[in-house]
Amino acid sequence: MRIHGAASLVVSSLIQRNKVVAKRKGAVAAATGAAGAALVVAGAPILGVIGIAGGLYLAYDWFSFRVKNSMRF
Repeated sequence: MRIHGAASLVVSSLIQRNKVVAKRKGAVAAATGAAGAALVVAGAPILGVIGIAGGLYLAYDWFSFRVKNSMRF
């Protein structure tokens, strides 16, 4: 079954929006984890571990978003 017309445009725009959101979530998770690792290396292990934990939570949020929206990796 193929979707034609306006319904096709709506589905396409939702897919594109989800791709953009997933990309943003992944970038924020990676940046947070990297910042936490940099803090550990720089000599602030407590703040670094907190940053890494935040990055892990955001990575889980990114992963669950991709799974919920049936996106490939």
